[in-house]
Amino acid sequence: MNLKLVLPLPVSINDLYINEYKWNPKSKKREPTGRRIMSKEGERVKKEIQHAATEQLNGQNWEYNYTLDNFIYMDTNIFFNRMGRDDNNIYKLLPDSLEKIVYDNDSRVLIRTQMILFDSNNPRVEVEFSPVKYIGIFKTQNLLNDFEDKCRECKRYARNCSILRKAKEGRIQDEIVEFVCTKYK
Repeated sequence: MNLKLVLPLPVSINDLYINEYKWNPKSKKREPTGRRIMSKEGERVKKEIQHAATEQLNGQNWEYNYTLDNFIYMDTNIFFNRMGRDDNNIYKLLPDSLEKIVYDNDSRVLIRTQMILFDSNNPRVEVEFSPVKYIGIFKTQNLLNDFEDKCRECKRYARNCSILRKAKEGRIQDEIVEFVCTKYK
């Protein structure tokens, strides 16, 4: 299960938000409200990213429902329009734009920049999504399977063991020492 997309270069976080102003009839001036809102350029590029992603998603081997409970990698090759840009500044708009299209929530996306190049004629981001290898606290599916096999022999397992559930969620617990449950009965 992998997904490859070629998307427009996101607006930098420095240009993504602007201060909101409201008209004050007493002072007859525009005054800041204290809120930050997305700039028109940010809104335009967000729509472009969403449109491109939606079009390219069709026909690829991707399971949106997998992202509801699992982490995924987002590997990027960035083609900036000029030198001196910071790759970290594009990682606000890009993940937010792809929410509810590629994945459920960007809190489950692990972003990795693989390459930065410069193309003034065609600035873009090439993105590849893939599942992470680990599940919860377990580095591989085999480690989880071995742990769960041992759990099946435990009395707690029949009662929906909270230790196993939390381990699958990635929660560190004192009850598990070197992948052995100290509460095994």
